[in-house]
Amino acid sequence: MIVPSRARALPIRPLAILAVMLALAIASQVLLSLRPRPTPLSANNDALPQLPLPAIGEIDSGDGATTAASDELTRIKADISFWSARYDKNHLDFVSATQWGVNEIALGRATGDVTAYLRADAAFDAALVSFSGLPAATDYKASVLVSLHRFAQARDLAATEVARIPNDPTALATLGDADLELGDLAGARDAYTHASTLGPSAALLVRLGHLAFIGGDTQTALQDARAAVPASDDEGAEGERAAFYRYQLGDTLISTGDRAGAAAAYADALQQDARSFLALSGLARVAAADGDLGKGIDDLSRAIAIVPQPDFLARRADLYTLRAGPGDAKRAADDLATVEAIAKLAGEAANVYDRTLSLYLSNHGLDPARALRLAQDELVVRKDVYGYDAYAWALLANGRATDADAAIATALSFGTRDAKLYYHAGMIAAAIGDTGRAKDDLQKALALDPSFDPLQAQRARAALAGI
Repeated sequence: MIVPSRARALPIRPLAILAVMLALAIASQVLLSLRPRPTPLSANNDALPQLPLPAIGEIDSGDGATTAASDELTRIKADISFWSARYDKNHLDFVSATQWGVNEIALGRATGDVTAYLRADAAFDAALVSFSGLPAATDYKASVLVSLHRFAQARDLAATEVARIPNDPTALATLGDADLELGDLAGARDAYTHASTLGPSAALLVRLGHLAFIGGDTQTALQDARAAVPASDDEGAEGERAAFYRYQLGDTLISTGDRAGAAAAYADALQQDARSFLALSGLARVAAADGDLGKGIDDLSRAIAIVPQPDFLARRADLYTLRAGPGDAKRAADDLATVEAIAKLAGEAANVYDRTLSLYLSNHGLDPARALRLAQDELVVRKDVYGYDAYAWALLANGRATDADAAIATALSFGTRDAKLYYHAGMIAAAIGDTGRAKDDLQKALALDPSFDPLQAQRARAALAGI
């Protein structure tokens, strides 16, 4: 929405009231689904904003999606230029600063450019300088801090906002997100439950479902993921948003052992949004688990062409390694090199890649000391189940099996039923000579979800055969 220039002549109080009303309307309707977690139920996929390809929109889906994506990106960039220019002319213009930040978030979502979240954070800071306590700017900033993996800051800011406005659903949702990433499941449950009493939504159902999954309640996780799809339809979700909820259902289904159901959900997501890189990555996971490495590579290539997430590249490298066709070794090496390059381009936001890099280094036996350092650094700021899991896996890569066993025990204490956790636990148990536990955990991993990682699943089978 463009504020007419004559609004500058309004007294500051009416303008403030108008801005707050507009911003709160945006926040209450959009922010809960503004930063959907790409893959909250997978240890591989880490809810990270990623860097874009140089030219987004070059993949032609055959149905006009390319042109539409290009037009949308052009519009977003034009809006950023417009609102940032207005703010530059008047540093008291908190409306323009807030709108500038909102559009930076939109850019980050459209392209995966992690630096857009840094600029959004700066824009909301600018708004708060001229209007301290502006609810919408505060809510947006807290959400951006979660995207930047500044979880403690996000928690503190959201908690402060909840103390000031107890029934702010956006602040409550963000507080729950931050608590969950910090390993505080009880705090996350309290925040999400409070928010849901103010009005149910698809975004809250997804959050509650993810929380249930982390706590080991897969029945509730599936129930909430299923319910989120019609809820999002009732809310008028279209395109990317509609696709996300279907993707999330697919991810929950595949993580709980229903690969066929997941494939249907991913296909449904693509019907909603032909550029859903999340759905494409899910279909690649299904194809690889079904033994169709070529389709898995093709689907991942399509996803990477839209947004090149590092974990997509690492997974495609593994598929190239498994296929072992002419030129595949070089393709795998190129993908792994690109993972490193993306992290370097992230600048001061590079920490968002620490866990992804640690896992990929540990998986491939590359620079174990660095893998451990990254996992340790991540665990300082993010004590969730997958933080302890990555730490345990890096410890094993460094030959510290006994320490790894203690760390994976902490991860398993959350109750999460995830094939990757069981796989790591099984390999660690084998390393310390506990063959009974190793066999049990490896069998659980493969029985629950053999799609968890094509290369690591192969290693799990080999380890079982050797016990």
